Amino acid sequence: MIANKITYIVSVALLLATFVFTANAAALAAAAALIAMPVITVAACRSSVALLKLSFELPRSCVVNAPLVLRITLDRPLMFRGRMELSFSVYNQLTGARAVYPVSLAPATGRPALFELELDSTVCGAHTITLDTARLVDEMGFTSLALENADFHGLFTVYPEVLDIQVVPNQSASAGLEGTSYDPHRSGQDASEVFDIRPYHEGDAVKSIHWKLSTRFDDMLVREASRSQDHAIAILFGAFACDFEHASHAEVLSAVLGFTASISLALMRQGYHHVVVAAPEGSLAVYSVDDRRGFNRMLDALTATPLGPAYPTSHEHYAKLVAAKGIGKTVLVTVGVDEQAYIEIGRLTDLSVLHVSDSVESYSIEHGANYIITHCPVSSDSARIKSLEL
Repeated sequence: MIANKITYIVSVALLLATFVFTANAAALAAAAALIAMPVITVAACRSSVALLKLSFELPRSCVVNAPLVLRITLDRPLMFRGRMELSFSVYNQLTGARAVYPVSLAPATGRPALFELELDSTVCGAHTITLDTARLVDEMGFTSLALENADFHGLFTVYPEVLDIQVVPNQSASAGLEGTSYDPHRSGQDASEVFDIRPYHEGDAVKSIHWKLSTRFDDMLVREASRSQDHAIAILFGAFACDFEHASHAEVLSAVLGFTASISLALMRQGYHHVVVAAPEGSLAVYSVDDRRGFNRMLDALTATPLGPAYPTSHEHYAKLVAAKGIGKTVLVTVGVDEQAYIEIGRLTDLSVLHVSDSVESYSIEHGANYIITHCPVSSDSARIKSLEL
């Protein structure tokens, strides 16, 4: 726009100089027309503000790294030839990061034009997007007018990739061989059996269906790992803001969320009622997962709850939760490695740790003092991991 103004000023000056030295009437007429041009364009810009229409279309969600675009439809009157200057701000509720998207649009006149603004989907979390400014600029750049009625507030969520895996939780130490330790209302509930048969529920994996028995009994039946009645499980979401101070760690955050969601979904499909626990600033956030609806609520809350600033220095709150819920098994999905913290949690319940890191190249399992730790690479996918023993 500066170039346009310089060109305009130089043109007017040359025409006036030509008239002064040559007394050319045509040069004077051209200079007068150029001088009047800003008045005309400003008047056209002002008259177009009330007639211009903006509309927006935004998907509600996507999976991490999937294409995500904000569609902007702009309908402006035939007489106006200029452009729109828009500015959007996007805020990630999970990480607290904020980004600004400036947009310059120059659509064809007299008909609606569709523009697509590509948004960043590399970082998981619930995002809010707001139109901060919308200004109408004339073709020469002489004036810029704000659109007072232009308003847009949207919400979209970038979910982690959820892997289709099978989990095999070890039975809690309190589960003995007595029949009373197992659910009497489910067939095959004794300590020596590996699998149970139960009716199919919405959300169960297709590969868990027992097709031979389903055909025999004319009812959809599912095979699942045998579990004890007193086996209460908690999944600890161990991701904190101090782990993701650099944008390069976005893949690690997505992987931690993905493993947490994948384990929860696998447990839910196998009939394990469990809780997912996060540690934002303040008290613990506890989400019960009993069915697919509970899983969806948990994942929505997990992606919208701000990460806690740092790892807790005390596990007193979790100890109270263990006592209140009767938790016998803890699955900790974390980024950092803190052996002392593992030992302290392992004193409260059986503990399995999933350590997610971009410096790990392959899966490996280690046995600690009173816990098991599985090292998981960030670049994992469903083709590389089929089951986890917790």
